[in-house]
Amino acid sequence: MSFYLRSKNLDLGEDNDFNVILNRKDAERLGVREGEVILIGFGEIELYADVMETDSKVLEGEIGLFEEIWKQYDIDNGGSVFVDIPEPSKSLDAISKKLLGKSLSEEELHLIMEDIGSRKLRETEIAFFISTFFNPGFNDDEIYWMTKGMAESGDILSFKGIRGNGELVADKHSIGGVAGKAITPTLVPILVEGGLIVPNTSTRAITSPAGTSDILEVVMPVALSKEKVLEVVRQTGGCMFWGGSLQLSPADDVIINVERSLRIQEFQKVLVSIVAKKVSMGISHILIDLPYGKGSKIERPEDVVMLDKEFKKLFAKFGIKCETIKRNINKPDGRSVGPNMEIRESLKILEQKEDRCTELEDIVLTMAGKLFEMTDVSEKGQGKKFAREILETGRALEKFWTIAEAQGAVKRIDSSEIVGAELQKDLLSDRDGEVKMINNIELVNIARALGNPKIKEAGIYINKMPGEKVKKGEKLLTIYATTDSRLQKGSGFLNIDKIFKFS
Repeated sequence: MSFYLRSKNLDLGEDNDFNVILNRKDAERLGVREGEVILIGFGEIELYADVMETDSKVLEGEIGLFEEIWKQYDIDNGGSVFVDIPEPSKSLDAISKKLLGKSLSEEELHLIMEDIGSRKLRETEIAFFISTFFNPGFNDDEIYWMTKGMAESGDILSFKGIRGNGELVADKHSIGGVAGKAITPTLVPILVEGGLIVPNTSTRAITSPAGTSDILEVVMPVALSKEKVLEVVRQTGGCMFWGGSLQLSPADDVIINVERSLRIQEFQKVLVSIVAKKVSMGISHILIDLPYGKGSKIERPEDVVMLDKEFKKLFAKFGIKCETIKRNINKPDGRSVGPNMEIRESLKILEQKEDRCTELEDIVLTMAGKLFEMTDVSEKGQGKKFAREILETGRALEKFWTIAEAQGAVKRIDSSEIVGAELQKDLLSDRDGEVKMINNIELVNIARALGNPKIKEAGIYINKMPGEKVKKGEKLLTIYATTDSRLQKGSGFLNIDKIFKFS
């Protein structure tokens, strides 16, 4: 039974999911219960949303809309909204088929991606689909069809010829799993100042203390419209924005939200997710960062070899040139963990401060050099030198703020102006020795307990990195928290033998 309800725009904050609130009597009249999906329509727009029931928040005859819906689709308060129960999706049959170990066709995978992207499937149904990545997994054809369907589930952007660049559009992406996300904010302005077009889309945290978008928004807006992204790239040559703010591979964004609640990721899903996003962005050249080692997302060298091969093979099917950088890591990429502290670390490198993290700076310059060489901006063996000159002359810092201002930053901030939380606690060494390894997983546990990524001031500073000698009583790391309870939670994970290994 379908009918119309009056919209009531609720000021409850934005939500990751499309939720609507129905009066319990209207829900009963429609024949739905809390947690089920309904179809809502206004004008030419149709959306699938999860139902929440109430006796008081909305009256009978009203439908409560979260900001995620009424802001994005500019729905007037008191407008007429069509509601109905959607037809059961055939994609559920395809998911059931996959759960039984059978292969899926291109049409079935495209339908699944379409239904996930339009939010026609419920979170539990999407979770069942995610489980099929682990068992039984997907063959090469299925991976290609899924990637294509995911990319085509939303907008496809094109930056070709935007600043006389011809077909060349470059980017870098990491599979993650390493604490610290200061690489991209430092790398992108170097690449753009070197002459490359770099529309970099990033995610919020799934299994890490902070995603690149989480740290960038400390100093600049990252939730940009499609038109704004194109404008910023046209104006500056680069952009650093949150992919979830656009309809780029929307199926992937919905899956990411489910993964975030489950705190899991699987290699085939990582492969599909990254490639689909880059296809939708019109990228021609991509550098994939593959960090691996004990305590990271990928621990076994053979898994990195497999991913290297699979990325290159899948990107090639879409006509995208891919190179990888395989890094055996035994520590976080930088000394800082947490949104405020990581963007401060990035700015220190761009500002060339004396106390900057030189380990992180070298990683950035190596990546920049590789991208400059693979795009023929510089000759083989000269890319890193070219990148260093851009950084040391201050041109990269200027480009960073040029991009930030084009995205809506209201002022340029010195790294010294970005502070961490006031409450802090030091982890002191109980022995003499030399640090050999820092466990990234343990750092993530600490940062999450401190409230990262939501609490941006919270975080960790690493005082002693691998290769550095330490004496008994010296600081190994310092944690920062906004409340006593958060400090206590973070302190509960301060186990020296779990975090550090010494020689």
